Amino acid sequence: MVTMIVSTVLALPLAVLAARVGRRRWVRRRTVARVRAELFRHWVREEPSGRHLIRS
Repeated sequence: MVTMIVSTVLALPLAVLAARVGRRRWVRRRTVARVRAELFRHWVREEPSGRHLIRS
């Protein structure tokens, strides 16, 4: 029983660190995906319409 408590206490910081690193990667991946989607949307919107050529 004591061994289990000691192993749990030792494993806890490792688990927290792994969770932090995993979350950071996930957040970064989500941000990159959002930026790519935004750029793609901008490119799709600008390309076909000749709105920027027409002066109002």
